[in-house]
Amino acid sequence: MILAIDTSAAQCAVALLGGPINAIEPVVERRAMERGHAEHLFPIIDTVLARAGTGYDSIGRVAVCTGPGSFTGVRIGVAAARGIALGRGIPVIGISRFEALAAEVGGPVAICLAGRGGAVYVQAFGADGAPLAAPRMTGEAGLAAAIPPGCTRFAGDAAHLLAGDKARLPDGLPDPALIARLAADREGAALPAPLYLRGADAEMPREGPPVLLD
Repeated sequence: MILAIDTSAAQCAVALLGGPINAIEPVVERRAMERGHAEHLFPIIDTVLARAGTGYDSIGRVAVCTGPGSFTGVRIGVAAARGIALGRGIPVIGISRFEALAAEVGGPVAICLAGRGGAVYVQAFGADGAPLAAPRMTGEAGLAAAIPPGCTRFAGDAAHLLAGDKARLPDGLPDPALIARLAADREGAALPAPLYLRGADAEMPREGPPVLLD
């Protein structure tokens, strides 16, 4: 069974997918929240496992949304997924928020996600679902120039900047069941890491380190 986790944005979402892909309905729990993912994630996982009538021993693979999104939220999800996988000795697969939303809409599509301070994160995908370029950060003024020529479909919580009311998936929140399906056939050669397209807001102190007295 595949356990999928998303805490990258304004939700704490978990899905459990078992058996042949698409053969049975996944068990899904999605709760809207801006913060508090650390306190709610494992209780939600327990709820999903209980609804499925199973436990951690049945999990054979973990999938996690690697962002971009909330700096803290992404770290929480990735750390939890890696911890569960390490404890069980099973693969852990990272799926970006771009990939999950593009798979839900279907290509060709440009995924546009809102960041802090007017930043917009963007990545375009072709008709086959493959990325056309690496994800990048831009601003509202430079968004149109970041879209490959001929891409006229837009999804995500910043897609309205280009598509108006024709934007798809305006909340920009991935479906955890789809994250599980995307991870089903992928190889987990490397541990997933958070996808950060900008630095953390926190700054290191500017003064020097304290003097140690003997």
